[in-house]
Amino acid sequence: MIKGSNKYEVLGVSLEGMYTLESFANRLKIDRNKAIYVIHRLRKLGFVKTGYGAGKRRWYRISLRNKQKGISYDDKINEASSNPGIQIMSFNPHYVHGRILSYEEALIYAIKQRNVRHIIASLALFRKIDDWNLLYRLAKKENLVREVAALYEVSRKVVRKVRRMPKRFLQLAKKENKRFSYIIDGFLSDDFKDIEKKWKVYIPLNASDLEEYRR
Repeated sequence: MIKGSNKYEVLGVSLEGMYTLESFANRLKIDRNKAIYVIHRLRKLGFVKTGYGAGKRRWYRISLRNKQKGISYDDKINEASSNPGIQIMSFNPHYVHGRILSYEEALIYAIKQRNVRHIIASLALFRKIDDWNLLYRLAKKENLVREVAALYEVSRKVVRKVRRMPKRFLQLAKKENKRFSYIIDGFLSDDFKDIEKKWKVYIPLNASDLEEYRR
């Protein structure tokens, strides 16, 4: 451990990364109770953000960027759900500084990550969307309009209080390229075949992947 009045500031910079409580204790060669105390001190200084991984396992992301009052896309995605089984934490989050990050941007970002954890979490964002014109423009730019429409229909099945997508968005989505595409290469659904067929988009989720939304 570093000694001195500013030791936790120095420690926070030196410990950049993601940890479980156990790996944090091992890194510093301290016991569990001491690790909890050190994380508490680093949190008070603004270094620590907490999230959850698979199986609701708690992770601590320690970074100087957490002190700089930016917001990561993962943070914005997690705002849409208080359920730790749905929330995400990436090893290398992308931060935005100096402006407000929109839920529409966060949704497109989540889809672009092309991994199951982000896709599951993205479904909660649909109940936060209120600027559908912005969402369409962002999706169009990234060639993700049909993917957004397909995931919206999945969200309507599992997420409470999802706002209705405007007819214009749906109509424009139907005019997009009709070739089948994957959200995640090689992944398709056993349970959402109707949505896949309608939008020509393979859904990388089954109903069992979305059980957390029913809790």
